[in-house]
Amino acid sequence: MTNPPPHPEGTPPPEGQQPPYGPPGSGPQYPGGQPPYPGAQPPYPGAQPYPGGQPYPGGGQPPYPGQPYPGGQPYPGQQYPGGYPAPPPQPSNGAGIAALVLGVLGVLAVWTIIGGIVLGALAVILGIVGRSQFSKQRATNGGMSLAGIILGVLAIVVSIVLVVVGIGIFNKVGGRDFADCLRDAGNDRAAIQRCENEFRENLENQFSITLEPAPR
Repeated sequence: MTNPPPHPEGTPPPEGQQPPYGPPGSGPQYPGGQPPYPGAQPPYPGAQPYPGGQPYPGGGQPPYPGQPYPGGQPYPGQQYPGGYPAPPPQPSNGAGIAALVLGVLGVLAVWTIIGGIVLGALAVILGIVGRSQFSKQRATNGGMSLAGIILGVLAIVVSIVLVVVGIGIFNKVGGRDFADCLRDAGNDRAAIQRCENEFRENLENQFSITLEPAPR
């Protein structure tokens, strides 16, 4: 009885099963003649499958650290090219700087009353915005924002004080009586002139000065 020739791999396949390899030099043979998926690599002895039994996309080797995922997405925690970490976000310090500038301008403009109040209010609003960004670690100039708030409040308070003091002085020298006199005079030129003379005399008596009447 003649013994069958030895199998290329050393062990003959079970009876009725097609060997995975053909004659020497013919390459690997897949069951049914077709690979199990497109682009699959031949099942060489010792080949390791993808974790979970799934093949690697495209039949290639698994991506190593530092290589992108399939589709170009980087690995979690991967650094930028060159090994440098991602730059930190730039601080948003515009509100604090604007608050400080407007606060300084408001203090300088208190003599105009309206300028001091308007600029001071804007400085307070922007200062609050800047402090909010600083507390959320989005800005680094919390001191500027606080200084803008303080200067803005100071400009508003000084402007209001000047208004109150000015109204008090105006009433003290007879300004309210002068305004009432002009309202009662209407379009009567003689009555208007009489009101002006009375107001000028009141000022001269209050401050011991002499005021020349305005030329006509």
